[in-house]
Amino acid sequence: MTSIDEKIKQALSEEYNDIIAENDKIDANPFRQMGVGFKSKMGWMYIGVILFGIIFTAIMVYAIFAFYHETEIKSLIGWGITIIISAFLTQVIKMWYWSELGKDRVIREIKLLELQLAHVIKNQNK
Repeated sequence: MTSIDEKIKQALSEEYNDIIAENDKIDANPFRQMGVGFKSKMGWMYIGVILFGIIFTAIMVYAIFAFYHETEIKSLIGWGITIIISAFLTQVIKMWYWSELGKDRVIREIKLLELQLAHVIKNQNK
């Protein structure tokens, strides 16, 4: 028992193993990560951002349809700008949301590391 890894493995309890297993299930599936994110403190903001993403996507699809059926140059330019802006906003929303999911995953891993450290310190004091 010379390495820290062996001490950590020895310190792990059954409850901790359950927490690790649940965390592995969450990290393995992006849809589960999203579900956990919706239940967090920022869940209301995630739902709002998803709704705005859906709205901008719908605007973009409608603008593409209108662009396809338009015949005047002035209207084509307007619909084209609408397509570009709504596509840009949709991508910004996606990038922000996925970076938030990554941040949440890092926070979960840090909490698990803190739990591991607490178990090791608790078992060393015995």
